[in-house]
Amino acid sequence: MCKDANLNNLAKSFGLTATQFADNLADQYNKHTVEQSPLMPEDAAKKFECRRFPTPDKVLAGARYMIAQQIAAEPNVRASVRQAFNDRALLSVTPTKRGLQEIDDFHPCSSFKFIKDKPIRDLTGDEFLKMYGAEKEGLVTLSLSMDKEGTKDTYIEEIKTFFYRDEFSQLVQSWNEQRVGAVTHALQKILYPILSAELIKKMLEEATLHVLKKSKMKLRKWIQMAPYTVENLDESSNSGIKILGFCIRDSTEDKPGYCVLINGDGEVEETLTLSYFKYSSKGTTDLAKHKEEDLEKLRDFLLEHKPHVIGLCCEGRAQQHQREIQQIITALEQQHQIDTIAIELVDATVPRIYKESSRAQVEFPNYTPEQRMAVSIARRLRDPLTEISQLMNFSNDILTIPWHSLQRFVSEERMVQYLTEEFIVQVNSVGIDLNFAVEHYHYQNLIQFVCGLGPRKGAALLKLLKQHTENLESRALLVQEFKLGSRVFLNCAGFIKIQHSREDSLSDNVQLLDSTRIHPETYIWAEKMAIDALEYEDEEEDDNHVKQRALEEIMDDPEKLRDLDLDAFAIELERQEYPDKRITLYDIRDELSNRYADKRVPYHGLTNEEKFYLLSNESPESFKEGSIVLCKVIGIARRKPKGDEPDIQPKRNEETGMWQCPLCLRDNFPELSEIWNHFDTTGSCPGQAVGIRVRLDNGVLGFIATKNLSDQKITNPEERIKIGKQIYAKVLRINYEKVSADLTCKTSDLNSSDDKNRQVR
Repeated sequence: MCKDANLNNLAKSFGLTATQFADNLADQYNKHTVEQSPLMPEDAAKKFECRRFPTPDKVLAGARYMIAQQIAAEPNVRASVRQAFNDRALLSVTPTKRGLQEIDDFHPCSSFKFIKDKPIRDLTGDEFLKMYGAEKEGLVTLSLSMDKEGTKDTYIEEIKTFFYRDEFSQLVQSWNEQRVGAVTHALQKILYPILSAELIKKMLEEATLHVLKKSKMKLRKWIQMAPYTVENLDESSNSGIKILGFCIRDSTEDKPGYCVLINGDGEVEETLTLSYFKYSSKGTTDLAKHKEEDLEKLRDFLLEHKPHVIGLCCEGRAQQHQREIQQIITALEQQHQIDTIAIELVDATVPRIYKESSRAQVEFPNYTPEQRMAVSIARRLRDPLTEISQLMNFSNDILTIPWHSLQRFVSEERMVQYLTEEFIVQVNSVGIDLNFAVEHYHYQNLIQFVCGLGPRKGAALLKLLKQHTENLESRALLVQEFKLGSRVFLNCAGFIKIQHSREDSLSDNVQLLDSTRIHPETYIWAEKMAIDALEYEDEEEDDNHVKQRALEEIMDDPEKLRDLDLDAFAIELERQEYPDKRITLYDIRDELSNRYADKRVPYHGLTNEEKFYLLSNESPESFKEGSIVLCKVIGIARRKPKGDEPDIQPKRNEETGMWQCPLCLRDNFPELSEIWNHFDTTGSCPGQAVGIRVRLDNGVLGFIATKNLSDQKITNPEERIKIGKQIYAKVLRINYEKVSADLTCKTSDLNSSDDKNRQVR
């Protein structure tokens, strides 16, 4: 419309083209000088009056719009303004009407409920995703601005000099106003909204990547852990490590507890039902008697099957159950001299999901959910990688694990992609035994992560292997008999291991190197290294039986490989037009020395901190030093008197004539001797009150010292606090080992805002 009215001719009177302005802005000096029109803006505009632009003001507005569009479309202008916007953008958060009602001091969004002009470059980690999520939920509104509200030193003020003529005549000043108007329109109406959307998208992507990487790191920590091992395992045992999974749910529902014993292959050997194990054995009630019967059943079960380790889900009263089981084990060690049975607390997150999964129902259709959970607990100890992979299915059960508090704002597709990548890395590092997978259902889910296979090809290959009546003897048969494509084979061969016994090695179809990470393309180099290390004759190198015998011998005594000059071997390969293969040759030597060595992190139990958060159902973000929590007073903490207690000075009330105990503050003793008898002889003095005991809403026990009860001096806590009362307190210290916390409820501490960890729950 502006072009049809020939306003582009009027736009030339502004003195600079958009390209010239871009040059000035990029170079930060007036490389191009503004050419001044001899006519006032209104006079110049009269020549372009028409039906669509009937007045000079409307003509000038059209010309400014045209210039603004040209400036905004100029790539160099966009680049300069974008850089400035990203560096200087300010974020403001305003609560909506709903947000004002819902976001209180306990709400996760309380820390950013009111934010004004916060530099967006100061945001780190997942902060922006929290705010974006709150906006999506209708709690707050986010806005970006280039300059603080009310400031005169704006970005437009800085850059207008590059589209400005520095003279004071009325003519020049009038045209300067038009030029500034065009620049202002280009930035505020066109570029700022575009750049704001760009920056929000960029910040959102960065925060999302932070969540994805954190989730991936959490998964890596879980599946990078090696299986549980037992030192000095009896080699005569063919079943490997026997693990007892123990599932006791401390819910109000009347559900029994279950024990499931698995062998070294992860298959269930025996089960045990304990209907009353979760109840207390104290007292003479029927439940207590049944509990004793369950303890006896467990004792007999442990004596008969002698598991190497017991896995107990870390939730509820797990520590109490652990003590009860340990008492049984200790008694068995003393009475029957059995080997020590370890007890490991296991994160119940995966077992809780697995018990309801489709794979669990297919493998154990007649088991209760709690029995399937016990199986998962045991298998988690046997091999974390295999067990956690059970949740990577078409239902995406893996996403029900709380990987990150903000994962609901990340697309499921991207989360699955990142988690899958980590499974691929770990599975191919460990390798896949196809023969074992055919025989064991729970192991088959790993095949989909083998490089070159994936879910579809992996499932097809597994189906063919099941139809095959004999074990797979070599990798080569995957191409020869199972028609695996050559390219697919080259991609996956190094990650497929085929275990052989010493008797199998005599077969013509067996290739010992199939049990290593060595790729079939480099078998010839591995065989050459073995023959050279053993100093076989040259004419024997072409004999396949000699090669296999050499490999077998070198695998039994790999130290002979240390004398080989692999650098010289690499140089010889370079002469044969191979690229530098030094790293490959050293990797082959290491693999021959220790076939498919497990490079995962050795197994270690849960740390005290991990146990604390699992038992309390909290996280390091939701419960930490500085958090303000609601708790219930459950008692007075007292320090029992000692016989050598110094400076005990009873006081006598002159008005009543009664004596007062200086420790428990009881003040109704008519004679002084009765106080000493109360303190020394009968032991009836409960001791000096040193604080109060509380229970937090998450079940954690807490202690508030007398000095932390109030800003005013308190001698007797009972005068200030009543048992059963609910109070707010602030976490001072967390004792992870004892699952407890030291707190304060002093008003000054509760109102303190200088604690960087302060968080109200």
